[in-house]
Amino acid sequence: MFKKPKLRRRIKKDYLRKNFKNPFFRSYQEVRGWRFFRWIFLAGLALLIFLSWFFLMSPWWRLKNIEITGLTRRQNVDIEKVVWQQTAEKRGWFFHQSNILLFDVDQVNHSLIDQYSFSSLNIKKRFPKTLKIDISERPYAFIFQERERLAYADASGFLITETNVADEDKTKYFILENQSPNSLLNEKNMIVIKKAYLDFAFNLYQYLITFSDLPIEKFIIDQELNTLKVKFISGPTAFFNISDEVNSQVDRLVLVKKDKIRDNFSRTNYIDLRYGSRVYINPEF
Repeated sequence: MFKKPKLRRRIKKDYLRKNFKNPFFRSYQEVRGWRFFRWIFLAGLALLIFLSWFFLMSPWWRLKNIEITGLTRRQNVDIEKVVWQQTAEKRGWFFHQSNILLFDVDQVNHSLIDQYSFSSLNIKKRFPKTLKIDISERPYAFIFQERERLAYADASGFLITETNVADEDKTKYFILENQSPNSLLNEKNMIVIKKAYLDFAFNLYQYLITFSDLPIEKFIIDQELNTLKVKFISGPTAFFNISDEVNSQVDRLVLVKKDKIRDNFSRTNYIDLRYGSRVYINPEF
């Protein structure tokens, strides 16, 4: 007898349970995600453009006010002119320093100090439109003369060149004249001498002005080492040693004038006080 062959049960494939993807079509979630990313990108780009325009080109940040304090000898308009000139300069390729955010404080600081010899400057931005400038001017201490040039100087020997010396100030401040063949000024308008010379000159001046019969015409520096000379009005030139004590040398001068020179002070050529108790007199009489 023949056996009937067993029939294999066919299993119907369930295509619904399979995860078939067509590489040529995007799912709804992918399309939605791409659209969301694109809107975020465009919104961010628009915000970036707006912020760039607002901070770099908006008139909201345009400098309009300059507040200046501390000036006594110069006019505010001189300082304002330097600032406004700088606002017309570019910062980068496309932008100008009229925008307070782009205004270069260090640049205007150097320009003002170089041009006007200020002792110090404090420049601050007050947003959105104001620049505040606090200035310290160098105080006059004496008048420096080299050849025919006269200029004010501060106590450290820095020349103040933006104003001319007034005639009435030639008696208010002592004159220090360089009579050596070489200039004592460097490229920064500083007097290049030892600090001991200036210190001695200030101390000597303060003590001499207590004697009304010793009116000072000027102080003199030349090539003689450790020597400061004083030319008196209608009188001789006195030689002082800057390494010696000021008061003792002046006291010797007063004593010699009173006891030996007397009424011949205006006819005396020079008095040398540099050698201790010994005083040398060169009379013209």
